Order: sequence, then C-alpha cells, then structure tokens
Amino acid sequence: MLFVKYYTEGMVEVIGKAVGLEEADGVFYSQSRKLGEEDSKLSEAQKQYIEKQKDGVFYNGAPILKIFEGSGQQNIYITYKAKYVFRTNKEKRILIGFSGVNEDDEDIIKLDAYKQAKASLKQYIYPGAEYEKLMNIINDDSNWEKSPVGKVTDEIEKLGDNLKIKRDISLFDICQIQNDENRFSNALAYFMTQDNYRNLWQFFFKQYNIDLDKGYTVSREEKANIEDKDSNHKIKSHGGRIDLLIRDKNNIIVIENKIKSDINSVKGDGDGEQLERYYNYICWRVTNEGNPDKNKKKHFFILTPKYNQPNIKSEKMKKEFRSITYRDLYNFLQITSAVKEDHNFKAFFDAMHRHTHDNVNDYLYYEMLEKFVRRINEVKME
Repeated sequence: MLFVKYYTEGMVEVIGKAVGLEEADGVFYSQSRKLGEEDSKLSEAQKQYIEKQKDGVFYNGAPILKIFEGSGQQNIYITYKAKYVFRTNKEKRILIGFSGVNEDDEDIIKLDAYKQAKASLKQYIYPGAEYEKLMNIINDDSNWEKSPVGKVTDEIEKLGDNLKIKRDISLFDICQIQNDENRFSNALAYFMTQDNYRNLWQFFFKQYNIDLDKGYTVSREEKANIEDKDSNHKIKSHGGRIDLLIRDKNNIIVIENKIKSDINSVKGDGDGEQLERYYNYICWRVTNEGNPDKNKKKHFFILTPKYNQPNIKSEKMKKEFRSITYRDLYNFLQITSAVKEDHNFKAFFDAMHRHTHDNVNDYLYYEMLEKFVRRINEVKME
C-alpha cells in the first residue's frame, strides 16, 4: 500500500508505504443504498475482527474503537494490519500523475490508464503495466527510509520535545489558521511594532547586517504602484501588495511571506512577476525625487518553510531576495523570554513550529502524530 497526499490537479505525492499486509474485514466495503443496514453489518464485522486480535488493538494504551469513536470513519476502524510502514526518503520526492496530466517531467510516474480519484484518495490499481510502475517504486530501496516507523509509544519517546503535545490550544488552532499567510503576517506586524519587542527585532535584523533604529515602522499590504509624477500621480504600473514593508530613517525592507503558495506568476503592466514588481517599486521609491524613501538602503527577503522553497525564475531576483526560513525565525525566538511570558506571543511561536520541518513528509507526519497523540491522551483521561 502506498500512502499519498494531494499534490495538484491530477497528481499525488507518495509519502510512505506499508508492506506485509493482512486484510481486515470490511476493506473492500462500499456503501450501498441500504446505508443503515449495511453500515450496521460492517460495524459489527469490524468489532468482531478487532476482538479476535490477541490483546485487542491499542495505541499507547488507548483502544482503537475509542480513539475513532464518533469521528466520521463510517464504522471502518481498520483496513489492513501492516508488518512494516516506511516513510519516503527525505532526499526524494515521488509524484504520481494520472490520465490527462501534461507534465513532461520524466521523474513523474504516469498512470495514464487511471483517472485521479475525486471523492477520496483511496484507489486500487490492478495488475498490468501501471501496476508494475508502482511496484518498481515500492521495490526500490533508495525511495524509502532505512528504518520502519515505530509504534506510537516508541515514536513519542523518540521524538520527545519535537511534539508539542503539552502546549495550550490557541486561537491559531481553534480557527485553523496555522497555514494562513495573511494571519501570520498580521501577527508578525503586531509583535514587531510593540514597544517592548522592538529591541528583539533590531537584534534579529542585525544578523542580516541591517541596523534598524528603534523608531522603525511596519506596513501591511502596501500597494506597490509606481506613479508618474509628471502626470498628476497617474499610476504607471500596478505592482500588487507587499506582505510586510519595514522602514526606518536609513532602510527599507521587503518581506514576502510564503507558507503554502508559490511565487505569483501573474504579470502586471509588463513589470514582470511578483518579486520583480516589488523590486521595481522599491527601486523607484529610493531613487525618485520627492519620495520619503529616497536614498534608503533596500533589502529584500522571502520568509518560507524549508519544505516550500519558492520557484524564483529570475536569476536577478534569486540574488536580490534573501531567504529567511521559519526554522531560522523559530530558533531565534527561542532565545527570548518574551515567548514564555506573553501568552499571545507563545501561541504564535507554537503555531510556527509546524513550519520548521525540512520537507512535506516531515510536516504531515508531525502534524498527524500530534493530533493522534492528543486524541490518545483524551481517551486515556476518560
């Protein structure tokens, strides 16, 4: 069995495999029109199967029937019992493309005989040419980590503090905005402009050879429009909106925040792609007579998780925009007591943790394991 996540329309990414499978009752079940009757039969078959297992089925001391109770699992608690589960090699990315995908990348596994499953990512591939392509992935040891995933108990012990199981649930969790670039940018702008944190951010930018004075300002979503001052401020080009724009007497800093999205390729009035438009706007600000930012030193950054490094096509923009990863920011903030003393700052800091991982596989693994362990702990508390 291959574990996959949605990648893009017509494509999935492989994140793991299970081998040595033992089928559980109900694996090939699909609901019919007799929904209530069939569902009841399935539930009973599943429970009987679980009860037959030696010592039952538990995760870290919590019975599986309790863990998934009332969680919309359609009464399917177990599909297969696997001898081993392996995660994909962190250095590799395995993509599977279905019928209709026009990607020319030779590294993408093409399953032209199958359309992508729409309602669910559960899909059965039967023996044939496409099946052999997938078996080649499964049997290639270089695609997988050398050691299998351990039991939940062992993983919790091994991962230790990397799992934020004991942290307080915050509004980031409740409102499910842990991946929202705008909300993260809002939080950054807020904490950057609080008087008691200004020294902190001055110290942060000092690492990038930028000397900010304490009176710096932070703008959100500033329009990057270039004006024609000879024509009564008529707009020459529309440049979009800059996520974070920091100014002091001598510096102007652009920060483009990208958590899940890529660089916007939509062109604006011939000015080029997103980063080029921001660059052109700032250059205009610092060179045009009459602008308050004239002669300021300009600095450009992209703030991203390591697992979502943006595809910058322009060689010039690759040189102009320096990278700050969320891991860089997270590690820096660990040194300040403000994170522990300010409940709101700590909530933001904890929400940032998920974006410190090296790749998507790690990100998803930690996220799901954290949720799973929380649920296990809830059941054990009950």
